[in-house]
Amino acid sequence: MVKIVIADDHVVLRQGVKALLNHVEGWEVVGEADDGMEVVPLVEQLEPQVVILDLSMPNLGGIEALARIQKSRKVPQVVVLSAREDDTSVSEAMKAGARAYVTKSSSADELNFAIRAVLKGQSYLSPAVCGALLRADSEESKSPLRELSTREREVMKLLCEGNPNRDVAKMLHISARTVDSHRANILRKLGINSNAELVQVAMRSGLVANQNA
Repeated sequence: MVKIVIADDHVVLRQGVKALLNHVEGWEVVGEADDGMEVVPLVEQLEPQVVILDLSMPNLGGIEALARIQKSRKVPQVVVLSAREDDTSVSEAMKAGARAYVTKSSSADELNFAIRAVLKGQSYLSPAVCGALLRADSEESKSPLRELSTREREVMKLLCEGNPNRDVAKMLHISARTVDSHRANILRKLGINSNAELVQVAMRSGLVANQNA
């Protein structure tokens, strides 16, 4: 039996994917997560072979969750299922450990194909994002986030989503003073001085969703 965990903050989509996958002989969805923080301990507990992961989730984004999943006792095959098709998201997801990247505009058959591919040790990219990955490789050196550590990206994402420092500290299990220190380092590395500029960089880089989109 292939055990699968789904992580997506949209309940209707999650239920639809679950129903789809449970109809495949030999597959079973054994767990669901609403956000990145929830999926990491769920993977440790259930030890699934496959994780279906959204990138745009609250509290802890998909890229950061991916990096943490790679440190699990039994590392699952991760299939990203995302609405994002931008160069940065695709490149960062694959480099963080995803074995497949499927867009949410894809068919059910394509998602099934991607899962079967990763179970065989192969990789899969939706045709819509193949070009994005190639472009991202050539543009990587231009990314404003390239100098940030994984922890700094986590802090930046949470701050740019409007979370107060004290809430960010609780989410990441660190002190508020450490959050302040990370924020100062982020601003210095990015060469900016205000929260408004920080949010603009985060949106341009695909770290957080553009609220005007």
